[in-house]
Amino acid sequence: MIRPLIGMELKGMRIYKTFLTVNLLIMPLALLFMMIMNSSSRTPEDISYLVSGFIVVSLVSSFLGTLTNRVSNIFEPSVLELYSTLPPKISTVVLAQFLTYSLMVIPQVLIGLTVILYYQGVSRINVPLLVLALLLTFLELGALAVAIGARIGNPYKAMAVTGILPWLFVVFSPAYYRSSFPALYLNPVTHLLLCVRSAIGLQEISPIPWLVSGALTVIFTAFAIRNVGSSYMLEKPF
Repeated sequence: MIRPLIGMELKGMRIYKTFLTVNLLIMPLALLFMMIMNSSSRTPEDISYLVSGFIVVSLVSSFLGTLTNRVSNIFEPSVLELYSTLPPKISTVVLAQFLTYSLMVIPQVLIGLTVILYYQGVSRINVPLLVLALLLTFLELGALAVAIGARIGNPYKAMAVTGILPWLFVVFSPAYYRSSFPALYLNPVTHLLLCVRSAIGLQEISPIPWLVSGALTVIFTAFAIRNVGSSYMLEKPF
């Protein structure tokens, strides 16, 4: 059931192909290109630091900027009524949307990792830890996006949130600058950045960001499951 839903989601994206191509491919890669072109006076560690920020910011944009809107559209009353006549459960539809946008952002992640590998070298990268850090980032941001989208249940209202929330997460995190200002640690993206950067040898491995990110992933997932499961239509829960 998941594969047909992912295929249906991808086919539906053809209407927004220009918007998605620009926002999920052209603009992020242009930013990455400018980082590399202006890095002649920077060390390999500085470039890897910026590119690791680029990877996490790409995931923030894909999930909190796009997936949230898509999920909120599913929970509009008219759309819920439509899905009530179809075989798949609403939770399965939401899972398919999460997997779809995960697949769409993977090329950016792989390109960023290739650049990091080029500058850092294989010996400095802890591959199992990096896989775990990326998996944690996907799950945490995806769960948060689903929780917010299902809670709002209106794409027009969601646009007000997705227009500012990703921006706040990026600006108030050390994605593209170095800072240890205590307030930044209130931002979940800061801890995800620390996990990724410790896995590629840019920072010492500390258990705190891993524990915080793991706890937030569990909390956001619980909220996402609750919000998706609390949708009602015609007095019947999905």
